[in-house]
Amino acid sequence: MELREYVHVLRRSWLLVLACVLLGGLLAATASWRQTKMYAASVTMVVSSSDEAVNAASAYQGGLLSQQRVKSYANLVASERVASDVIARLHLAESPADLRARIEAQAVPDTVLLRAVVRDADPQRAKLIADSVGEAFSAAVERIERPSEDEPPSVHVRVWERAKAPTAPISPQPVRNVVIGLLLGVIVGIAAGIGRHRLDTSIGGDSDASVITGAATLGMIGYDSDASRHPLIVHLSPHSRRAEAFRQLRTNLQFVNIDTGPRSILVTSSVAQEGKSTTVCNLAIALAQGGARVCLVEGDLRRPSFGEYLGIESAAGLTSVLIGAAELDDVLQPWGEGRVGDGRVEILPSGPVPPNPSELLGSRNMAELLEVLDSRFDIVLIDTPPLLPVTDAAVLATRVDGALLVARTGRTRREQLRRAVGALRAVDANLLGTVLTMMPTKGANSHYYGSYETYAPHPRHLRSRGEAGFPNESSPAIPAQGRARATSAAGTSSSDGRPTDGRPVDGRPADTRVADGRAAKPTAAARKAATRAAVEADSRLGGRKGSRSKPRSAPQPSTQPATSSSAAEGTDQVSAEDSPAVEIAAQRQPDEPTAPLAYGTADYPDHPAGR
Repeated sequence: MELREYVHVLRRSWLLVLACVLLGGLLAATASWRQTKMYAASVTMVVSSSDEAVNAASAYQGGLLSQQRVKSYANLVASERVASDVIARLHLAESPADLRARIEAQAVPDTVLLRAVVRDADPQRAKLIADSVGEAFSAAVERIERPSEDEPPSVHVRVWERAKAPTAPISPQPVRNVVIGLLLGVIVGIAAGIGRHRLDTSIGGDSDASVITGAATLGMIGYDSDASRHPLIVHLSPHSRRAEAFRQLRTNLQFVNIDTGPRSILVTSSVAQEGKSTTVCNLAIALAQGGARVCLVEGDLRRPSFGEYLGIESAAGLTSVLIGAAELDDVLQPWGEGRVGDGRVEILPSGPVPPNPSELLGSRNMAELLEVLDSRFDIVLIDTPPLLPVTDAAVLATRVDGALLVARTGRTRREQLRRAVGALRAVDANLLGTVLTMMPTKGANSHYYGSYETYAPHPRHLRSRGEAGFPNESSPAIPAQGRARATSAAGTSSSDGRPTDGRPVDGRPADTRVADGRAAKPTAAARKAATRAAVEADSRLGGRKGSRSKPRSAPQPSTQPATSSSAAEGTDQVSAEDSPAVEIAAQRQPDEPTAPLAYGTADYPDHPAGR
């Protein structure tokens, strides 16, 4: 692993590392709190030769003898004989072995000093034991160094400095223990993160997918907890991070092959529950918003889901056409009133579930149907079953221009993705690229999503757009139909100016429904702004055939009512009696701002915005 990979692993496993660090510190603090406090008292002894020095040479030899004895005596201080003598002196209720474990002796280098340290839970008892050790050891040396009862010992050991009662414990040391616990937690956490990374066989990011598939990662769709409740995010929330990710996928598809470009695209995955159906639906809407005519084919004949996501009827569809039970035009269903943005989306549902899906998808009728769809639409998107459980997608992949392979980050296994690519390669299918879903929006792969979130339109702009007659995020994006369509001559109107025969009003069909099922009725302010914008557009079309009323002057009666045909042909005459827009324009103050155009300008070739 390279350093960059280690950093990536640490960023992915920072929670695990943090948990190990906190656990290590907590365990160390708990152990320190439960540990018995121990105190230490020390006694210092001096070793000297008993021979009287008559000259410098004998004094030097006596000093060397004392230093040699100090090194040996350091091992005898904690002997069983000394411990037994101390227990007898102080009447301690413990064994010599237990006492020896709490006695340590060390010789001070290059001196004749010997220091004994005694540890005990009671500071006063530690002092008493240390003093008793000094006395008991001195007596033991006297017996050892005495050659006979009548002769004095050659070496003496005397207590030089008696022990003092300690005031602070030597253990535990909570600060040191906690620091050690934290460091151990860091080491264990990093080791666990690296181990988990090596044992984890799931797709972790675009680098993993590119290495396995050998194709580019065309899209990375971020994780959204509300994705199951709002699958069509491009339509319901066009300024969200996930919606922008689908538009990025649309853009990348356009650059797969600049000269020809794929016309028919199959969308599949290795296993189920990877998000291929929601991906293909959102991609279709994004392509239509870019001006493409899109046909969305539900090729998953085993578990169809378009009826749930798109709210369409799936009783008749693809299987009905393939077996000759229905014509294509009879089962194609427009979505979004037939238009989405500048394009349109038409859906070919699955139809009745057949007993032989693979045979139907690989039949000659399916090939001929795809040719018909290619000739009628700019893009044909086909949702198919996963590659590994069944062969439907592999069979159909040979009849399309390319395939998109969807993989779920953190769930799809590398081996599963490798086998799925192998299934496509086996039939010589064209793998356009991969799409990763459920990408983490925090951590190593979150740069793009976080940056786009800060560049979404301000709510103030969205409100002003809705007040000016444009669709806002809470209602479906229905394009403007043009003033000629909006002022159709046929039909009658109600008292508030809205047609009663289903004609469009303000560029919106009368039976338009929003997501919550209520009719999308334009407000009075929106109708007023739209009418005012239309009159303002008329006032700028000077020099065209026909007479017009002056928007700034008093209304003049006209002998011809305004009709859609006259508007389209350049004879757009507005009557003061038939059109309240002229009266509104006449009453508007000169400094009153003009509302944005709520109608399309395609019907006005002379208008600056229509050129």
